Amino acid sequence: MDLEQRLNGMLEQTVDGLQPPVPAMVGEGTRLGRRRRLRRRLQLAGAVVAVAALAGAGTLAGLDRRAGGPGPEAAAPVPVSVSPSAVASPAPATGAEPTTDLSWQAMLKILSDELPPGARFGNLDAYYMKASSPGAHELTLEYDDGHGPVTLGVTLRPAVRADQHPLTCATWGGGSDEGPRPAGAEPVSCAQRVLADGSSIFSYVTGADFAGLYDEGVQITRPDGWVLQIVAANGTLNAWSAAEHITVTRPRPPVGIAGWERVAQSPGWQTKVPQSTADAGVLLARGVSRLECPVADKAQCEI
Repeated sequence: MDLEQRLNGMLEQTVDGLQPPVPAMVGEGTRLGRRRRLRRRLQLAGAVVAVAALAGAGTLAGLDRRAGGPGPEAAAPVPVSVSPSAVASPAPATGAEPTTDLSWQAMLKILSDELPPGARFGNLDAYYMKASSPGAHELTLEYDDGHGPVTLGVTLRPAVRADQHPLTCATWGGGSDEGPRPAGAEPVSCAQRVLADGSSIFSYVTGADFAGLYDEGVQITRPDGWVLQIVAANGTLNAWSAAEHITVTRPRPPVGIAGWERVAQSPGWQTKVPQSTADAGVLLARGVSRLECPVADKAQCEI
């Protein structure tokens, strides 16, 4: 049984009686190839208990095929300086800097601080982020290190029952190519290990889809009950565009597996962050363009 069939069966059991979501998800997976399906499986495997509510509200990411059109090119972020000690302190002691809830803007700031200087962010996918599972914190946008923009996603979500049996290299199902890999592409790979703090880390390089797009990904299941996922492609993907924009921009995703593992292990990824990080993130976000909202109800793209 292939990956799409397993995902289809899981969703049919979870949202029994709701006709539109499952066929739409299958169709979207076929249209966009294994790259989109794999990421969706990683997310839904840890959030299956919330699928029925999302489907009933009509907000499940990937189910709406209406045209969105490509967004403007990525804009350079506003230069902002934040104290490294503030970012690295998820739970300040009494009398320390006040904290606030994690926002997508704060996620942007944390990510920016962990990446090499000079990064450009743009084409924020607000529609996809708005449709995240309840309780999840999502950031999906394009990142350009000067060697070609790529679609990049970061998710911090609560661990659920499915995470008690994490994906393994024997069962993840993302290593087959649907099309030719670009010249100079990384080989398919998968590795998993347990970190010193008890977290389990699952790192992989996927097979290429029909367009030659593939991913580097890292998923960390932490002892504190949270799961952090990072997925970076070797090109850009606008799932909501009528033209189905899939553009391979480089042979390899940026940063590399070792780099994404380092980013994922940053102590800054917490549900409470220093107020200064949140404030700096708001300033940084002002310089980030957004994809055009693909639906008539623009409230579905307000984040």
